[in-house]
Amino acid sequence: MFDYSPETDDLIPCTQAGIHFHIGDILQIISKDDHNWWQARLWGSDCQAPAGLIPSPELQEWRMANKAAELSREMGITHCGAWFKRRKRHFKDKYKNKHSAIYDQLDLVTYEEVVRLPQFRRRTLVLLGAHGVGRRHIKNCLIQSSPDKFAYPIPHTTRTPRKDEVNGKIIILFHMMK
Repeated sequence: MFDYSPETDDLIPCTQAGIHFHIGDILQIISKDDHNWWQARLWGSDCQAPAGLIPSPELQEWRMANKAAELSREMGITHCGAWFKRRKRHFKDKYKNKHSAIYDQLDLVTYEEVVRLPQFRRRTLVLLGAHGVGRRHIKNCLIQSSPDKFAYPIPHTTRTPRKDEVNGKIIILFHMMK
């Protein structure tokens, strides 16, 4: 994940067409036609607003891998000194093939896909009170008076089910999880 500013990007074809975004912003992808540059807009912005450019995951991964390769090269030169000068040529040839080892070592997460969920109509009601003030009585009265609006919470458990228990049955009041 990364913050992005088109003004600081030297690879973007048109700086004015880029979109600023930060980690945590939600982007709506409009087009993935270009291999390097996707068209997107910030979620919640005007639907009539034109889409802007963002780097594709492949471009961003390539950029991060090149940055890591450059950093490792710089560290190798500054820390190794003259003793490793003979070995540097060996490593240069080894990583010439598109820095494949750097790609393998990096755990690159550029974008995280999210899905919009339908509105969730259930709400949690929490009854707070000191011991002995009748929370259980209030809860039972609410459930009996309006069973279509109120219900007991169903706990989830990872324990093994007993002989007479069936997963998801309200009588048991447990959902078995693996």
